Amino acid sequence: MDPTENSPNDATDDANAPAPSSYRWNVPGSTVSVYIDFEVVDRLGFDIMRGFGAVPRRGAEVGGILLGTAEVSEQTVIRIEDYEPIPCEHMRGPSYILSHSDQQHLDEMIERWAPAPDKRICAVGYYRSNTRDVIHLAAEDIEILDSRFPAPTAICLMVKPYATRVSEAAIFVRQDGAFSTDPASQVFPFRRKELGGGKPLRRPRGGDPSLPEPDTALSSSAPGSEAQRLDESGSTANLAGAPGAQSPIPVPAPATRSRTGWVWFPLSFVFLLLGVFLGFQIALSYREKPAVTQPSNPYQLDLSVVQFGESVHLKWNTDSEAIHQGLRGQLHIQDGDNSKVVELQQEDLGRGGILYRNATQNVKFRLEIFVKDRNSVVESLELRLLEQPREAAPGGGPARQSSGRQTGRKSVPRA
Repeated sequence: MDPTENSPNDATDDANAPAPSSYRWNVPGSTVSVYIDFEVVDRLGFDIMRGFGAVPRRGAEVGGILLGTAEVSEQTVIRIEDYEPIPCEHMRGPSYILSHSDQQHLDEMIERWAPAPDKRICAVGYYRSNTRDVIHLAAEDIEILDSRFPAPTAICLMVKPYATRVSEAAIFVRQDGAFSTDPASQVFPFRRKELGGGKPLRRPRGGDPSLPEPDTALSSSAPGSEAQRLDESGSTANLAGAPGAQSPIPVPAPATRSRTGWVWFPLSFVFLLLGVFLGFQIALSYREKPAVTQPSNPYQLDLSVVQFGESVHLKWNTDSEAIHQGLRGQLHIQDGDNSKVVELQQEDLGRGGILYRNATQNVKFRLEIFVKDRNSVVESLELRLLEQPREAAPGGGPARQSSGRQTGRKSVPRA
């Protein structure tokens, strides 16, 4: 094994051996090994936690493509050396579900990082944070992997962030040519320290980029202290005492002042946690202000629909009591002479809507929420798209555009 690589099962007898540079993950019962640079773990973990704190309660998911190399022989070795984030508009809630423009950006990045003789690394897979209940590949993940990463060595890295403990991660690979949708059976902590890489490195503010990055000595055990080491805007304590550290002006601090500095480290994290708590409370108060005026019918679903390109976006009120208490739902769609039924789970109801590509100008939606086994709330909505003239199209013929009109919305409790 390469001495710069490590896994939790590896042990070393030399206490002075250099810290490993990557973490090795093996697929049980196969010849596939995946190596993740600890620098990628540091930066990607910070980006995921930043998205996790951007939206109260659940947190927003983030994702992108993994960059590295893949070698296939008797032992398949995949190395993750960098990543390229792909922003998401989150049009369907905090889940990482890409819109049409998001998918175009994804295709551009994949083309940019396609294998080529002049490129050392290329796109080897896809990553996503997971703020849902279970770590597993959803239908939208499978669609991205099958359509954009057809290589047999393609992988998916999924990280589940937590507010009070270390994030967990899982790696998915193709087994017999396909990805499984079963929950991850093998998870590992997604933080450098727990993976055997030591403490994360941080460059001093305004320091020379050519200088080695010193290992800051933080001893606080407060939740989130490890994540704060990823913030490159912090101070660098104990710089002169770090082995091999270089400083343009090494000035040793007096012993008494050093003890005072150690006292301030735990206090600074206490103030940091207090600020995060107050920030979440303020964000919740701002988000909940528009919902002060409750509807006359607390079980009203408030179905609405708008055109979105060549599709229509059906929305419902996620603050409705029916949505909060709903066990599951059924969406009945009548599109001209065609009809279909879409089963909705609690997670789907919490997203607040779906995107549907209609085939005709007359579409009827009927959403039924099952509050209990025999009780349900039903609301219907009919959409009629009208043809309107617009500027003449090239070639002299008149062009038409569609405008939507929704009718017939009603909410009916059923028992």
